Amino acid sequence: MSNFAPWYRRDEYALMRELLEDGDTLPPTFDEWEEHAESEREAAKCQGGLVPVYLHPDEFYNFCQEKKISPSTRIAAEFAHSRGTAIYSLGQ
Repeated sequence: MSNFAPWYRRDEYALMRELLEDGDTLPPTFDEWEEHAESEREAAKCQGGLVPVYLHPDEFYNFCQEKKISPSTRIAAEFAHSRGTAIYSLGQ
């Protein structure tokens, strides 16, 4: 079984950093984030893999507003996991 991780697009990365209440804990540039994320993805191969789940800022923000929760890296990870699990389940 794979693990799911929030993944960002270059053109939306700065917006996601602003949107997340703890976005300053992410690397300041997309290139730095991508290098780190790919390194984690490579390391996770022996544990079943790490599947990227692209987060769209509008969709994620709306989800947080509906649930009345603050957008954070933890919530982004939970959101990615639930989306990945749902997509994976549909493919079974």
